[in-house]
Amino acid sequence: MPLSRWTSKHRTTLGRKRKDDPQNKSYRTPPKPESYYTSTKGQCRWCGNVITKEDGTINMRKSWHEQCVDEYMIIYHTREARKHVYKRDKGECNYCGKNCGRRRWDLDHIRPLWEQKGVKEKDLDWSYWSLDNLQTLCRKCHKEKTKTDTANARKSKKVIYKRIEKFK
Repeated sequence: MPLSRWTSKHRTTLGRKRKDDPQNKSYRTPPKPESYYTSTKGQCRWCGNVITKEDGTINMRKSWHEQCVDEYMIIYHTREARKHVYKRDKGECNYCGKNCGRRRWDLDHIRPLWEQKGVKEKDLDWSYWSLDNLQTLCRKCHKEKTKTDTANARKSKKVIYKRIEKFK
């Protein structure tokens, strides 16, 4: 179950229509599945499967499987992701090993999210938003890693532009 409580920041979207982003411009958060926008009770809003009780009947009071709500909260709510990563890493920086304390650490994606920018929805690699791709870094190490990630992003963009210019 989620480690944080439901707050007013969580929008009610039950039964709303989906907003399309065909070019995946907002690559920081992946698009939500079609089943997320259902208004059918007893159907999981994340995976789309039926939610059943122990006796095998459909549970009309639930809209989420327990494991699905955890996955959703980690992907779309930073506070939840931070709590899970802090609990897993115990506040220790993955680069230098220093204990960062409760507030002086950054949540970092091991493989940067910009790699998913412009990828079509059907080709998205969902592991970019999973707990396995998140790590605890102290502010100093996070600054250094961000610097190298940015340099790598620039290099890869230059290579792509050079390839495009060859075909002109």
